[in-house]
Amino acid sequence: MREALHGVGGVECQVLYEDGVDPPVLLLHGYSFRGKTWAEAGVLGALEERGIRYAAPDMPYGRSTSCTKRSRDWRLNTELARAVSERFLRDTRPVIVGASLGGRIALYYAARYGARGLFLASPALREDDPVWGMLRAVRSPAVIIRGARDFVPRTIHDRLAKKLGAELVVYEGAGHAMYLDNPERFIRDLLVFLEKVGGLDLAGRHD
Repeated sequence: MREALHGVGGVECQVLYEDGVDPPVLLLHGYSFRGKTWAEAGVLGALEERGIRYAAPDMPYGRSTSCTKRSRDWRLNTELARAVSERFLRDTRPVIVGASLGGRIALYYAARYGARGLFLASPALREDDPVWGMLRAVRSPAVIIRGARDFVPRTIHDRLAKKLGAELVVYEGAGHAMYLDNPERFIRDLLVFLEKVGGLDLAGRHD
């Protein structure tokens, strides 16, 4: 795992990244977390073991990130995510793993620039979120994961799954951050998704 700084629009943030093979994976954390959360959950280690290229930036919307400025503006966050993908993944259409607010930005990203796939961990949307009007532009295969004790209303994720034609998976006993409550299952489900969208045999690439 390597670290670097990258910025756009006057905002500079820390990025964790590692080179490797396709599919490139961009990981966007939730509001209360940062890029290192994906390492703490074991997700980055699992990708490294299989030689998959990834980038996990701190994002301006996070309350505890390294970014020089905080902002929930979806345009700024989307442009930063794209800049990170372009520089560290060498691909502006990655598989995006987005948690909570990161899932919201993942949807904006996919609507504007496209994505190979969306693996969304309880995306935090409102009923009146502007992104709903952009979803018809999203053509990416998608999976939505939520915890049974999640505070995001189930109706939001049901509606989103229908709009995207996505599978909705519920982790019993887990809360909003199900990737921390049940990291083993989350990693397993993510690897299965990467196999599908990347045409890989990840089990054969595990050391």
